[in-house]
Amino acid sequence: MLKSLLERVARGEEVILLDQDKAVARLVPPLPKEQRLATMKKFRDSLAIKGESLSATVINARTEERR
Repeated sequence: MLKSLLERVARGEEVILLDQDKAVARLVPPLPKEQRLATMKKFRDSLAIKGESLSATVINARTEERR
């Protein structure tokens, strides 16, 4: 059964899995690589990093330990 569902998804179909008439999962074909990379870049660009960098935090912690 799973194999036939995956074959349908591989052909481009979206499959919704139900449990007692309630949607519990959705199987969809993966986005093309270009779209995945664009989505990840958009996400990364949307992050606002606050405070010092991790490397600065580690260096400061090590300096404090040595005192």
